Amino acid sequence: MKLKEKVDFSALFDNYYGKLYKYAIRILKDESISNDLLQDTFIKLWENIDSMKIKHRSIESFLIITLKNKIVDHFRKESVKKKHLNLYILNKDIEQEISNEWELLKKIEDIYTLLPQKTIEIFKLSRDKGHTYAEIASIKNISIKTVEAHISKALQVFKKELVNFL
Repeated sequence: MKLKEKVDFSALFDNYYGKLYKYAIRILKDESISNDLLQDTFIKLWENIDSMKIKHRSIESFLIITLKNKIVDHFRKESVKKKHLNLYILNKDIEQEISNEWELLKKIEDIYTLLPQKTIEIFKLSRDKGHTYAEIASIKNISIKTVEAHISKALQVFKKELVNFL
């Protein structure tokens, strides 16, 4: 006769469920997950009871160890889910940043088409190359006031065109 046929499974359930539930809820702090893991624990007991020796202590140990392992597995799975979710969110943020940067670069190129070539050259010497107004005046053989006028004109156009973008 198999052990499954000898054991009063409902009595085992009634005897251990409350104690195991308190343990699970204390650690998990979630009734639904606690109940699910307890159900899985008792199913595993039912599936393995024929291979166990019929000792009260061995059944109790089996239930406690099984539940503990299921809780550890649950936390491990949740940790992996969080990592994947965080990577997904990070990836989406990076994609959005790249998209925004790309749109900004395209908009800047469009703005350059609105400016005279000389203004573009002077503006790029200032902003891209980091030259001072005096250096630009020397390079272009123009006055500092002319450099200031070109930079001012470029900044006004950029400000006007980027007002809805930024």
